[in-house]
Amino acid sequence: MLFFLLPVKFRQLILLVSSYVFCGFVEVRALVVLIFISFFTWAAGLKIEKLRVQGRIFFGKTGTVAVTVFFCSLLCGYKYLPSFFRYCGMDSRLPESVAGQFIMPVGLSFYLFQAIGYLVDIYKGKSQAERSFLLLSCHLAFFPKLVSGPIEREQDFLPQLKRLCQVKAWDRGRLSTAFTYMLWGYFMKMVVADRLAVTVGGIFGNPVEFDSFWLLVGVLFYTIQIYCDFAGYSYIAIGCAKIFGLELTHNFKAPYLAGSISDFWRRWHVSLSTWLRDYIYIPLGGNRKGTVRKCINTMIVFLICGMWHGAGINFMIWGLLHGLYSVVETISKKMGWKVKGGRMITFFSVAFAWIFFRADTAGAGFAYIGRMFTAGIHLEEWGKALKALNLSGVEIGVIFLGIAVIWLVDNLCNRKKIHLPVLIQYRENAARYFVFYLLIMTILIFGMYGPGYHAEQFIYMQF
Repeated sequence: MLFFLLPVKFRQLILLVSSYVFCGFVEVRALVVLIFISFFTWAAGLKIEKLRVQGRIFFGKTGTVAVTVFFCSLLCGYKYLPSFFRYCGMDSRLPESVAGQFIMPVGLSFYLFQAIGYLVDIYKGKSQAERSFLLLSCHLAFFPKLVSGPIEREQDFLPQLKRLCQVKAWDRGRLSTAFTYMLWGYFMKMVVADRLAVTVGGIFGNPVEFDSFWLLVGVLFYTIQIYCDFAGYSYIAIGCAKIFGLELTHNFKAPYLAGSISDFWRRWHVSLSTWLRDYIYIPLGGNRKGTVRKCINTMIVFLICGMWHGAGINFMIWGLLHGLYSVVETISKKMGWKVKGGRMITFFSVAFAWIFFRADTAGAGFAYIGRMFTAGIHLEEWGKALKALNLSGVEIGVIFLGIAVIWLVDNLCNRKKIHLPVLIQYRENAARYFVFYLLIMTILIFGMYGPGYHAEQFIYMQF
């Protein structure tokens, strides 16, 4: 590997070139946008810091707001213009070469939020502008986190890039932990998420063919699928970064064991939820201006969260549902109401909201819910449903065994307050190698891959 073979002074450059090659391989147009945003952010950061140091606060604030508005407009343009063209019937009339330019560049939502946070922190004096274009570009473009995050903060990531020369080529503990992170991520993705995706796609693709039981199964399976898909990617990214001696944010902390909605968002997509808290919720006033204002701020933040995920009204409904859940929780605490079964209520509330996240449109989401509550249960049609979904006894067994493993591991790690790959490193070599062997064989035997199988794209790549 060139990273370790060449002199250490080239390590940052190697990572940046590798990240650019990765981005260009996925999509050349996305690489052009990435380089433009990186240069713009670098130049804007230096200028904003210069204005702040000179005491020209008004101009610094104006510049920060202007760049933030530009970045947000760029993001909204890529997210919403294709939907606008489809709504107006213009998509069929536009040349394919023109319409293709409005497709969202891969990773844009993630590194734009990193860029905005970086510039706001410079304006507020929380961070210093990075003089090196190479370092800042590597911070924004680092390939393991490019397409689906996490959304890293410059205070955490840039210092690590500056210490790359200290990373040893052979560090048994680091490499073993990295390998475990990646194995566990591939298990979650290939064995659990991609297998569930087949069933979920069949149910959500034609809900009128299934009764209430199977529609509920579709919701619960998707609830597990999106967790294993996104968390699986995050673990793979963490493991890949750790090979180079870099630490990424842990985006997931057993979210379905949360006892409340606020607890859920402290465990789910942590880098996004903390970003929304620090750069939108708190600047809006947070909880400092009374309960009513807190509830309004909460609804605004979750509406933005939904819009960040997609252009459809269904994503806004998903975000607003979580906002409503949070408002109800706030009022309940204010009134002193005691609610039993918090974990169960939270899980099913989150699962219900996922219906709109998975549905193609808001109308499809409402239709799915309507049929789920009215279709009834028809045992005599379950054989037909199993055949339509290609669910054999072995397939069902693998699905439930995979879900059980995820649930047991999450419970264990939640109780010990540690992630599985780190926990395994505390065990004897024999136990550690046994886990490696077990994960590798499970992925090879039960993983969804091979000729005739189209691997599912990571769900969050589309956002």
